[in-house]
Amino acid sequence: MAVKVLKRIGQCALWVIPILLVGLSAYIMICNMQGRAAVVFGRSIVKVVSGSMEPSIHDGDYIIIKKTDSSLLKEGDIICFYSTDDEIYGKMNTHRIVRRLDDGSFVTKGDTSFSEDGKAVTADKIVGKYVGKVRFLRWLNSFASVKKLILAAVVVIMFATAVFEVVTIAKVSAECREKKNSSEEAIRQAIDREKQKLYEQKEREDN
Repeated sequence: MAVKVLKRIGQCALWVIPILLVGLSAYIMICNMQGRAAVVFGRSIVKVVSGSMEPSIHDGDYIIIKKTDSSLLKEGDIICFYSTDDEIYGKMNTHRIVRRLDDGSFVTKGDTSFSEDGKAVTADKIVGKYVGKVRFLRWLNSFASVKKLILAAVVVIMFATAVFEVVTIAKVSAECREKKNSSEEAIRQAIDREKQKLYEQKEREDN
């Protein structure tokens, strides 16, 4: 029984996992196209759209942002925040903290920039602290658009549905064959019992 359950779980995972990955990737890309962070398992996923933090972070990288208490942030931390600079007002920006001001706000700067950002970052504008990258998404984004991802998700779902139907039909067919074989075996056993009775009856009559 346990083996059958594990086998069934494995079969489901073969098509559930790809669907989830494609759907999750599409969700993250759509959120970033709309200028907002995609929240996944308590972490924010943000696409970097400039090379201001190279070589630490490259243009096109998808980075993981962890929500952090601003009081714990320090000089040298890389943070993601909604900028108040006139040129990119309201857009997400990812720069390094160079110092904290007395009012609790932060002065930031890109690693490749010669000058600091024009506006200090207040705590309410901070998305979180940079903690890593999602390299799979960069690889996926190198050849896939959101439309292609959505199309791929539809294709995967259709394929998974077709596979499920084929497996179901094969299972029903196997059960029918098993029942048929069981019925034939039951008939043969009944015939053998009747033969045995006739044989025993004939022996009694001969004696």
